[in-house]
Amino acid sequence: MQRPATYSLKPYRGELKNEDLLHLLRRCLFGVGKKDLAKFNALNIEQVMEILLKQSAEPKPPVQDDPDRDDPLVPKGKEWINAPYEDPFVDKSRSDALKGWIAGQILTRDFSLTEKMTLFWRNHFVTEMDVVLDARYSYTYSKMVRKYSLGNYKKLIVEGITNPAMLVYLNGNSNHKNAPNENFARELMELFTLGKGQGVEYSENDVRTAARVLTGWRDNKETIKSTFYPELHDTDDKQFSSFFDNHIIKGKTGIAGIEEVAELVDMLLKREEASLFFCRNLYRWFVYHEIDDKVEMEIIAPLSKQFFASNFEVAPVLKTLLSSEHFFDPAFRGCLVKSPVDFFSGAALQFDLSFPENKSDEFLNWIYFYFTMLGLLMGIGDPPSVAGWPAYYQEPKFGLWWINSHTLGQRKVITDGLSSTEGMICNGPILKFDFLKFVSHFETPELLDELIAQSLTFLCAVKVSENTYQILRALTLSGTIQNESQWKETWIGYQSTPSDTVAKDAIEKALSPFFKKIMLLPEFQMM
Repeated sequence: MQRPATYSLKPYRGELKNEDLLHLLRRCLFGVGKKDLAKFNALNIEQVMEILLKQSAEPKPPVQDDPDRDDPLVPKGKEWINAPYEDPFVDKSRSDALKGWIAGQILTRDFSLTEKMTLFWRNHFVTEMDVVLDARYSYTYSKMVRKYSLGNYKKLIVEGITNPAMLVYLNGNSNHKNAPNENFARELMELFTLGKGQGVEYSENDVRTAARVLTGWRDNKETIKSTFYPELHDTDDKQFSSFFDNHIIKGKTGIAGIEEVAELVDMLLKREEASLFFCRNLYRWFVYHEIDDKVEMEIIAPLSKQFFASNFEVAPVLKTLLSSEHFFDPAFRGCLVKSPVDFFSGAALQFDLSFPENKSDEFLNWIYFYFTMLGLLMGIGDPPSVAGWPAYYQEPKFGLWWINSHTLGQRKVITDGLSSTEGMICNGPILKFDFLKFVSHFETPELLDELIAQSLTFLCAVKVSENTYQILRALTLSGTIQNESQWKETWIGYQSTPSDTVAKDAIEKALSPFFKKIMLLPEFQMM
């Protein structure tokens, strides 16, 4: 990648051209469709940010809609999130429903950053549904990270520490004053707040001391909440190392022991390393994985100061970064490999894929999307470890972790299937791309070269070579339509008589190999 020309966080003051808007929306949304461009077109950067940073409405909870299993406690079509835990088989059904619901929120997203940031938190403040093994707990976690997606980091951490899913996942529910469990305290410091290296010098004793602060919490399957038991809590004073200025959390008795959690989080976040660690993660999520000394000094450091000064509000930092001259530098166009969510769900939204009107069938499709993305290495509710997905931290591969011979082959299977005449069976209901409808939104679809150019601009973050362009052009003219004038004549004929099945068939047979090839290009795999 070429070096960026600017390292400024000053707001981008130029006119937001089409390519600028596409770059921004590719990073902030999952897939950029025609309705997205129509929504943001002709707006200035302030107006765009106002829309992106508006929290989405809370969605309705998932319901029991499993065609293969009955839930003895929940009728079809009813919510199970507050129902009693039954057994592992019923919970598996509810878990699959939650996974489909999670995918559905992405596939039905609005124009907000909410879903993109919800996924960010699933990577940064991790639980795994297949470890928690209670879909009701995992729903409370999903609801929490979505609620704070654009909100306050400190509040998320404080609430998340005692979320029942987190208590189960990192063994916080076995943390006892007589036998402190250090697992969660360690991950809280190393992965959730401070990171490691780069000046982070807390001690092993600090981890043990933090574990003592967190004693006394248990998950409660009846209330589906966490419960604090004072008799299990370490009420002695907890003194930390010089890294934390020898801070002492005074031991509290009775129900007042709950207050120690917030004091621990305050102590952790007062270290500048916490704000720096968060801002580095945000940068890698939205801009690029490489953070050199110049980026650290001129981008990460001032963002960190803003984050700290705002008492850890996420939205202001996002606005500064995503509207900056640095973010819009041409060097960052098409430099990230699309994650499986950006690739598969993004393609569905780019091509405005139509889902069944029947809600049960649509839900089956959502479940298919979830498990297909899992096969591409991104189970949204099940990161591979507490560290999240390696694409966001594993040097030197980073985003290339998504790509191997298997996943690349699977990406082809997906796009080929959705591009075929028959469509693709997606957990029962069949889905297929409607390329004719897609190009109908272009200004001059009757002009072949204009159609190709607009398609490439819309779908590829990187400009293709002239040779690739000619290959794509030849594909559109490899069937009954043999030249540009024939294309124009056939298109105009179809426009005037949509019932002309001969013209429609000719156009579809020209478009299918064209778009199928585009979706195999390296340029399509980038954003």
